[in-house]
Amino acid sequence: MNVGFVILAISVVGAGYATLVLRAAPTRRDNLLFGALALSDAVMTAWRGVNVLAGWPIITPSVTVPCSFIAIVMAVISIEFMSSFPRRPAPARPWTFALVAWGVAAVLVLLSVGHTSSGFWIAELSFYLPATLVIFALGVRAWRTTSDRNARAVIAALGFRWLSGLLAFFVGPLVDKLELFIWLDTMVATPISFVVIGTAVLRNDLFSLRSTAAEVLTIATIGALAVLGGGGAVFLTVHHTEPGTLRNVLDVGATFVPLAVAALGRAVYPRLEKNVLAGLDERRARRLAVHDEPLPVATDEALAEAVRRIAAISDGADVRWELAAQLAPELADELRTGEPHRGDRELVVPALGAERSLVGAFRVTGGTIDRDTYVVARDLAARLALIVERYRAVSELGDARRLAALGQFAAAIAHDIRTPLTSISLNVQILRRKLTLSDDDREHLDIALEELGRLDASVAQILEFAKPVKVIAQPIDVGELLEATTRGLSPVLSEKGVALHWQPPADALSIHGDPQRLRQVLVNLVDNAANASGSGAAVTVRARPAAAAVEIDVEDHGRGIAADDLPRIFEPFFTTRPDGTGLGLAICHKVVRAHGGDIRVRSTVGSGSTFTISLPVA
Repeated sequence: MNVGFVILAISVVGAGYATLVLRAAPTRRDNLLFGALALSDAVMTAWRGVNVLAGWPIITPSVTVPCSFIAIVMAVISIEFMSSFPRRPAPARPWTFALVAWGVAAVLVLLSVGHTSSGFWIAELSFYLPATLVIFALGVRAWRTTSDRNARAVIAALGFRWLSGLLAFFVGPLVDKLELFIWLDTMVATPISFVVIGTAVLRNDLFSLRSTAAEVLTIATIGALAVLGGGGAVFLTVHHTEPGTLRNVLDVGATFVPLAVAALGRAVYPRLEKNVLAGLDERRARRLAVHDEPLPVATDEALAEAVRRIAAISDGADVRWELAAQLAPELADELRTGEPHRGDRELVVPALGAERSLVGAFRVTGGTIDRDTYVVARDLAARLALIVERYRAVSELGDARRLAALGQFAAAIAHDIRTPLTSISLNVQILRRKLTLSDDDREHLDIALEELGRLDASVAQILEFAKPVKVIAQPIDVGELLEATTRGLSPVLSEKGVALHWQPPADALSIHGDPQRLRQVLVNLVDNAANASGSGAAVTVRARPAAAAVEIDVEDHGRGIAADDLPRIFEPFFTTRPDGTGLGLAICHKVVRAHGGDIRVRSTVGSGSTFTISLPVA
């Protein structure tokens, strides 16, 4: 009887670890798989405990048959988990479908062969033994691809868990020690795997041992109360009511008792954390103390306060805020998943805005980097992203109104200027042809015509910006678009001493848009890149697939763009070139937005710039 309670305690501890892992990173694939694996193991352990409490031997069919079905589920999850651990790409869908089909086939085999000895060995040899060997092989591969101690602890503990199962259900019957081996598997291997794997996974998510133990104990206590509450309700209905309608109603009601206790536990958990767990963990108490404090409304003040709070919880770490444009491309792509980046004594926490767009990130270096530091930085990053986006929205609304008025005025002036400008240019050309002038005097007319042409181009740009963009959409092969653009620009850039390279995409990429408009954008970006580069430099154009989009990069290694200028480069009439109108990038931005895309820039002074056009796939 007491042993049954011990087994139930092991199961609720396992469920506690699973719940904590799922809460730590509910969107990360490896956490979801481990949570499902641990919950399945906890259910199997709890079923053994319930039957032992009921007085049944642990090797009766009422115990082993349900556990066999759960073991199939665990095997499928373990293979899927190990095939992409640690943080490797998920396996291809055909592999997953084949794995699930194998599991379903094993279930059908168990159902068809029954509980006989021959049926047991058929299931063992057709599924359990091969699945265990596959898990071992994947574990060896994963071990060789990582040097992280926590990841290796997970691999070793999961291998130990399946080795224990192999000994219990394959070797045990051969040596006539099946019951002993199952008891060892339940009482020794299961708790060891729960504690080692759960702790290693949580340490990888920056949980300290004290924090892990406190939260697992709390969650396990709530789980135990739910199990005992359900069991107590069933016991009361069985022993204190007569068979009949009332007992049937009470039996149905008893099944909802564990759910009610679990819901109540979830509701009171924040109070337990604040009033109980905080008293056991000083860092948790410090984190909770700043959690509910609002940030200032002004962006600069909010940023300064957020940096101060993160530095305080991390015991004086160096905390910096970096805009998305200042981050390395690989790091920015990693942060867009919402997961932090961990380096050597460094933590980079993303701030994601609407539609999971990357606004910026907090870079925390040195100090104490643990779960409490991460949670404070994560929550403050989310709040700061809202403040920054709200400020941008208000600023963009004001700028839109101001620029609309300015654009209308500039368009009106440009339209009035263009007619006399054309007349002046024609008359100068006529005079140049009719007059007999020396070469020096003729040069003055050539200079006048050149300046008139430049002025006419500026007027044309103003009128182009003032007009709405009309997109004549059609299917576009991105590789052909880039090849045609670079082929036409290469001779022009060669005269400036700048090489133009383009990298064909590995796979065919298609978008839906206006090829003339998009080529205009690429020409403008490549021309800007060439002007920012010195003689002998190179400009690179490449395309790559992204999530539901195609991204085109125009990269140079020129003088770069100052950090203060980055937020303004797409504003109309903003330019750092003495001969520029400040409309080229504004028109590019307008055209790309008309295609439902976006354009962004990464730049470092002295190292160059990369403009990235993101367009939805066809």
